[in-house]
This record gives sequence, structure tokens and C-alpha cells, in this order.
Amino acid sequence: MIPAIFVLLINQGLDNDSWDVIAEGREIARNGLYYTDMLSMHDDLSVTVQNYGFAVIFYYMFSLMGGAGIYFVMLVLNLVVCYLIYKICMLISGKNVNMSLLLMMVTDLILALGFVTTRAQMVSYVLFLLLIYVLELYIKYDKARYLWWIPLLSVLQINLHASLWWMLIFVLMAYIVDSIKRPKLHLQGYRTKPLLMVGVLTLLAGLINPYGIGMITFIFSSYGDARFHSMVAELSSFSPLRGVMEAFIYIAIVVVMCLYIFGEKKDIRVRYLLLFFGLLALGLNTIKGMSQFILVMFFPLALLYKDVHLEKVVVARKSRNALIFWLGIVSTAIFVVACPMVVTQVKDDPREALVEAVNAIDDNEDSAKEELKIYAGYNDGGYLEYRGYKPYLDPRGEVFLKKNNKKEDILYEWDDFNNGRIKVEEFLDKYHFDYLLVVGEKDPLYALDIEYYKKIFEEEEQEIKVFERI
Repeated sequence: MIPAIFVLLINQGLDNDSWDVIAEGREIARNGLYYTDMLSMHDDLSVTVQNYGFAVIFYYMFSLMGGAGIYFVMLVLNLVVCYLIYKICMLISGKNVNMSLLLMMVTDLILALGFVTTRAQMVSYVLFLLLIYVLELYIKYDKARYLWWIPLLSVLQINLHASLWWMLIFVLMAYIVDSIKRPKLHLQGYRTKPLLMVGVLTLLAGLINPYGIGMITFIFSSYGDARFHSMVAELSSFSPLRGVMEAFIYIAIVVVMCLYIFGEKKDIRVRYLLLFFGLLALGLNTIKGMSQFILVMFFPLALLYKDVHLEKVVVARKSRNALIFWLGIVSTAIFVVACPMVVTQVKDDPREALVEAVNAIDDNEDSAKEELKIYAGYNDGGYLEYRGYKPYLDPRGEVFLKKNNKKEDILYEWDDFNNGRIKVEEFLDKYHFDYLLVVGEKDPLYALDIEYYKKIFEEEEQEIKVFERI
């Protein structure tokens, strides 16, 4: 209940990317899979919809339950994540219940700082942890039948959220390395052959998707570009100086490493070290990658401190039982009260001013929505797509890179425009937008004063304007 309460405090609405995901799911549900982009105003952009399965499910869930239902499902998935972390820690620690509960709670508290949200990554967390749980069951009981679930996890991952499919392969590789018995190197040693066989099947299972090899390889053309990373906040490098969330995570990393240094060295497991330092390197490189590291960062401690019994901190049994009882009563009561309050206030639309701005376009235009060309920046185009329009840009950043769409670097063009390397008149003459949805005074079009565009909507406090082409 404690981490669940923390999630309710930190995140109280739908993620900004929800709108273009709904638009993707709606397009696929109505017209089938597409291979050229159907959402933006640009023609003939090649596209691999790497989260097509999740998008369709997300669209149907939103249609049936609205924003509140989507948010509640996020809470349920987070509870599943907590349960899987607890079960994994129980296996690692030899059923040290209180240690497992503590590590589960701390993990989810840190994850809640910015990674528990209404996005496909919540499903990926569940699949990621299921893989580790299955592998730990295989090691503990030496039964290969547990491994046959892994190809199924591969099929689910590639069809729901392909951008994190390689995480499954990374985890498998770590467990294969530790299966080689070398006591001096602290390699545990267990049957390698079943892991290798399942590894091959997992790779082949990744090809079971409607886009083929493109679903597996698109990540290499979408990420790793320094300019792209600098433009997308979640892909920028991790820095403890960036904000409170980053500073807190950094402190947690330092504490875990200190606890590891002073732990019992005979209980080292190479697979946990590979996961810890491999995913830490990824997390320091991109904020988005930090979430997988958070999920595994406490596993080494579950093993190193498996003989530490936290209940002995409070000597008096009566006092301990009373503390547990009242903490349970209070935290459950808070959750039962807070959960309906937060869930019911989740809206089916983003901020009111943005809704009103798009309503102004609706009220002013008789043409079919899909025929209009509308300027919108990276963060705001998704809502226009949800409303049936085709904008210049949306939060699917990788779609607007030439190495993916095979046509033009539209995202970099928008960046050049915003940084003054492309003049306003030149940009407008190229596209002849029917409407301009301008958000933020830093946008070069916010103070637009050109005779063939007139302002039809303005909300000064939230800095939103809409211009119509005359």
C-alpha cells in the first residue's frame, strides 16, 4: 500500500504520449496495420509501429473506460510489478520475507518518481520481471520446463513494445554467462544447454510480428543519435544535478553500492552484477533506460543480506506486532480513500486550454479534418491526431527521422526552425499550413505578425495561440 500511495501522489493523470497512442490504435483497429504513416500530414513516410499491439489494446480500453480506467489499469500493473519483485527477492534471499518486502517497497518508491505512468513501459516491466522470475525458478529447481515460457514472453514483447525487446536478450545473456561454472570467478554454474536452446527460440520468436526483422532492428536507427537524444528529454543522459528525481536516484545508487561493498562477498552472483552494471551504464546514458536498472538494482542486496532478519530490529514482539498492525491499518485506509479520489479526477483530455484551442479550429473550419495541414510542435501534435487532424509533428520522434522514414529529417527541420536556422517565412512558404497551433512563447510563431495569418484563439496564461491562414 505504501508505494501505491506514493504513485497516487506523484502521478495523477495520463501521460502526454497517450493521445498519439490512442490515435495509432484507432487507425489500426479501423483500417488495419499500416506501413506508411497515416497520422501526420506528411506523405509516404515509411513507418514501423513498434507498439502496435499495445496501441490497439490502449485504444479499446480508453474507448470502454476513459482516462480513469487507463489510470486504474496502470495502478494494477504497478501492483503486479511489486508482486513480481517480491517473488524474485524471495527466491534470491531464501524466503527472507521481510527483506523481500522492504526491497520491493523501496524499488517501487524509486520507480514511482517518474517511471510509473500510462505508457507501454508498464507492460514491459511485467514481462521483464517475469523473465527474471522464470530464470530464477529454473536455477533453483533445475527444471527446464520453466524456460519454455520465455519464447512466449519474446512474442508478447515484440508485438506490444518492441523497443524494449532487446532487454530480454540482455537478461538471457547475463544468465548464460553465469551458468558457466567457474568458482574462482564467482560464476555459479548450472545447466547451460537449455538456456542456449531457449535463447535461440527467443530470437526466432522475435520474428513473429507483422513487420518482420524491422521490429528488431528499428531501435538501432532510432536511438544512439546524439542530436536526437538531446531533443527528447527521456533520451538525454542521466545527471544528478538535473532535478530532485535524478538526485534521489543517484543517492539510492550510491547507498546500494556502499551496502554491496560491505556485504558478504561469498554470496556474489555474476548475473546480478552484469544486470546491475550493464543496466546502470544504460541508465546513465538515457533517463528512459534508468527504469530497468531500478527494477534490478536491489537484487544483489537480497542475496548479500539474506541472513539479516529485519524483525529483530524491534526486540519486543508485542511492540513489533502493534507497529505492523497500525501501519497496515493506516496505509490501507489512506489508499482506500485516496485511490477513488485520484482515479475519478483523471480527465479524458489534456489541459483545458489545449482542448479549447483545438475546439476553435473545429468551430472555424468546414473542410474534412484529414485534408487540413496543421502546424504543431513535438509535444502537442499527438492530441491533434487524437482529435482526427494530421499535424506537422507529434511525440513519435523516431518516425520523423530520415533513416527511419526514408524521406526527410522532419524532426531536425523543426529543431532548426526553433533555433533560428530556418526563417519563419521560408518555413511557412514550404508547407502552407491551414492552421498554426502554437504553444509556448519560445516558439518562433508565437509572436507571428504576417498578413496572411490571423489569430483566432489565444490563452495568455498557458501561452497557447491558434492562427488561421487567410
